Amino acid sequence: MSHDVADDTQTDQPKPLPLPTLGLIGALARAMEEHQKDVIKPRKDAPKEPLVDAFDKEQRSDLVIKVGGEEVGHYKVATTNDRFEIVDQDAFDEYAEKKDEVDIVVTAKPAFVAASLKHAVKNPETGTIFDSRTGEEIPGVQFVPGGQPTGNITWTWKKFKGQPIGKAVLLAAYRRGELNDLLRETPELLPAAQPDTGATAT
Repeated sequence: MSHDVADDTQTDQPKPLPLPTLGLIGALARAMEEHQKDVIKPRKDAPKEPLVDAFDKEQRSDLVIKVGGEEVGHYKVATTNDRFEIVDQDAFDEYAEKKDEVDIVVTAKPAFVAASLKHAVKNPETGTIFDSRTGEEIPGVQFVPGGQPTGNITWTWKKFKGQPIGKAVLLAAYRRGELNDLLRETPELLPAAQPDTGATAT
């Protein structure tokens, strides 16, 4: 008997929506954001965590959203850039002091730090970091590869001649009722009054 109850409990758990479905809901929420601002934001942000997870697991950085075979727009996982950073402040401060680039508190001047990191180059064979302008080794600095997810994603509407046609395509499908089955679990995205696309006919 208890086994049956456990089985029932498991089947009652909602299945997570597929990433493209979450993305489509997120795109629709963006299109309707001004229409129902208070209830839209959670839906708009719904693809964020699964997209970052997909990037971590599959290195999937983009998600193209389509409705009726037409592209609406795409999400992109924001990633970090390659950079140099100071890992041994004392060693770097000593280097800055030799170059007469220290403040009274005996720390490297911010402008010197910025310039040093900007012109830093890594020797691929030795791993040494040096200043490309002078060839001098820069102590206390390491190279940090980019490409890691920042935790943010960006959304871009499909555009044609500068106009966000993807938004118009999505809202037209929405008004025709083509998304009703998809959105039955998100009634807040099914208001009685539907927003204008904001797009002009061409």
